[in-house]
Amino acid sequence: MKHFDCKNFVHLDCEKGMCALSKMVVAVEGDACQKFVQAEKCGVCAHFTNPDKYGIGLCKGFEKENWAYNTCGAAGCEKFKMR
Repeated sequence: MKHFDCKNFVHLDCEKGMCALSKMVVAVEGDACQKFVQAEKCGVCAHFTNPDKYGIGLCKGFEKENWAYNTCGAAGCEKFKMR
């Protein structure tokens, strides 16, 4: 689990972000803390299948299947369902 996978992570730039809880600046790929909450991303959705080595898979949550990145934010997706 990395900071960028946490719901409380706010991106500042490509290398760092801020924890919305502690207000501390953290490395994007740094290890997550004990208050980690999984962010809604395609890669953790029950409808996301068959990712390749680049993390590109299929979304089967809608009438028409389409490709999606596993790191794509899904907080606003009406079909998102956490695994």
